[in-house]
Amino acid sequence: MIGPRRPIRHACLVRLFCAIRPPAEALDHLSAALGSVLRPSLGRRSPLQPRGNWHITLAFYGELADGAVPQLVAELTERLGPIAPFALELRGAGRFGRGVGWIGLGGQMERFNQARTAALTAGQSCSVDPPAAPDTRHPASHPHLTITRSAGRPALADALQAMACYLGPSWLVRQAVLVRSELGGGPGGHALYEPMATIPLAGPRPEGGAEHRNPYNS
Repeated sequence: MIGPRRPIRHACLVRLFCAIRPPAEALDHLSAALGSVLRPSLGRRSPLQPRGNWHITLAFYGELADGAVPQLVAELTERLGPIAPFALELRGAGRFGRGVGWIGLGGQMERFNQARTAALTAGQSCSVDPPAAPDTRHPASHPHLTITRSAGRPALADALQAMACYLGPSWLVRQAVLVRSELGGGPGGHALYEPMATIPLAGPRPEGGAEHRNPYNS
């Protein structure tokens, strides 16, 4: 005898990426600098991405089944956990093509690249389509924080040019965040970002190594 048919559970797909979020001090400094160069003629609606969405991507995973998230968190913890905290700073600015305006990154970039490789490797065991390593020949692969997707507007282009020599305060990166992204789900049609897990960087800091120095803090 055939029993009642059970409903088929379809896996829910979630769009995920792993990122570093600068602390409030760094974002406050960047916000103040941008406010000093943006023209009032831009109007009431800011062309900038919401401050809550500002981040530095380590790896983008695309869409995964929600059931794969625990495995991805475990893989990230295993690979990012042994990395020691490292210093970063926001510096410089520019555009990718005519749309994307970015703030660059400086500091202990060898450690950053180590973290980026670890985050990409973690996704290879969980993604249907494993994340590709960044193509260093393409400018958009360079580490950055996206602040606008309207950089072609003259006032914004001028502001980004004025920010080319920007240098923000350094901070110590102690964790990465796995983030769920819902395109168009946030205010004003921006993406909605939801933290799914925090992955501490718990490796030992090198003894006797020179600390990274930022002239801003000197």
